Amino acid sequence: MKLLKIGISGVRGIVGETITPDLVMNFACAFGTYLNSKRVLLARDTRISGPMLHSACLSALISTGCDVLDLGVCPTPILQHTVKKLRAKGAISISAGHNDIEWNALTFINQEGTYLNAFQGEEVLDIYHLGKFKKVSSEKLGRIKSVDNYLDVYFKSLKRFLDAQAIRKSGLKVVIDPCNGAGAKIIDQLSCFLNFELVPVNNEPNGYFPHDPEPRPRNAQQVASIIKVVKADVGFVLNSDVSRVSLVAEDGETLSEEYTFPLIASYYLKKKPGAVISNHSTSAMVDDVARENNCPLVKIRVGQSFSIQSLVNEAGVIAGEGSGGVAIAEFQPAFDGFLAMGMVLETMARTKKKISQIIAELPRYHRVKEKIYCPPPKVHSVVNEVQKLFPEQKIDSSDGIKIEFEEGWLHIRASATEPMIRVIAEDRSKDKAQERAEKAIDFISTLIK
Repeated sequence: MKLLKIGISGVRGIVGETITPDLVMNFACAFGTYLNSKRVLLARDTRISGPMLHSACLSALISTGCDVLDLGVCPTPILQHTVKKLRAKGAISISAGHNDIEWNALTFINQEGTYLNAFQGEEVLDIYHLGKFKKVSSEKLGRIKSVDNYLDVYFKSLKRFLDAQAIRKSGLKVVIDPCNGAGAKIIDQLSCFLNFELVPVNNEPNGYFPHDPEPRPRNAQQVASIIKVVKADVGFVLNSDVSRVSLVAEDGETLSEEYTFPLIASYYLKKKPGAVISNHSTSAMVDDVARENNCPLVKIRVGQSFSIQSLVNEAGVIAGEGSGGVAIAEFQPAFDGFLAMGMVLETMARTKKKISQIIAELPRYHRVKEKIYCPPPKVHSVVNEVQKLFPEQKIDSSDGIKIEFEEGWLHIRASATEPMIRVIAEDRSKDKAQERAEKAIDFISTLIK
């Protein structure tokens, strides 16, 4: 089955099957038409398909009269930061983030540096489906312009936001694996600005992914294998566009990506209390951290666009997801892996604690994450059927189906990025979490045969 996911923030799919130059040009033309020939930024990660899609986007945007500021290979959070600095009307990031190498995607960004909201996204989709793209004469075609020093501008802003002096004085040694993605070599600049000793892994921006680019324990084995040998203080694993981060402790423990958000929130809310934006699939560790700091918690649907829009609309201070994405409103409304790494280093420097000690202070839950393929036309009906398994339990249907238990929950929802149903269970008891996830998977399997 050909895979194509179209949403308000963009489009993603398998290159050569659903993601083709024609489709990419049409979406880029729709975005250029939406921007009404205004200035737009363009960037990509290191995927092999990147140059092809980049060329298609350039041609399309120019044809609608947009001047294109081309950043080349650039992490998405740095692109988002640069949009406002250069007063562009919008941007396109060419990256499939955590998806494997055969995937790629276009993500549309507005003039505020955030993913498109629902209204903006629907307008772009309407233009795309109608096929009524703006076409300009030769003298009005857009121009391609290069951009200099945007990395320095970003890292200077990040350095001002963080307690760089505390990080420098701590003399931290840090292992970072950017998976040969958009963060490769750019992590060297992060280490220079924050004055920590960097031990890089997979630090070549060549588009070859040594493991799938999703920050999680199974992909952190290279970092874990050397962190004790080089006597490093912490390790980080990034996705291909540096919007997500997972951690490795100094003793080699590969930590779930679920720890990134609550660890940072626990430290930051003591400095700046306020509303915390989470979603229904993120660990209850975040709920506990918000409660301990007397901060309101807002639960929304899964997806960076929903998180960031809620962060803005609710005047929140921090937002995040269990995928390893974290945004701090005071810095920028975007999931930012460089910011997340900086905040972890600041936490270690200011508390003078090892990462294993900081993690040990967080409440512990057991989680089971599963996913099962489901034909897109059947996804939502299958998800709804799962309610029948738990007729006596409290059910929240605002994002798929979430069933609440005394010390845990079970969440079943359609994936926004793959033709999958995601099943996530969490509980104080490992056995209960495993049992509920298996029960749901077995039931779903009977419905999609």
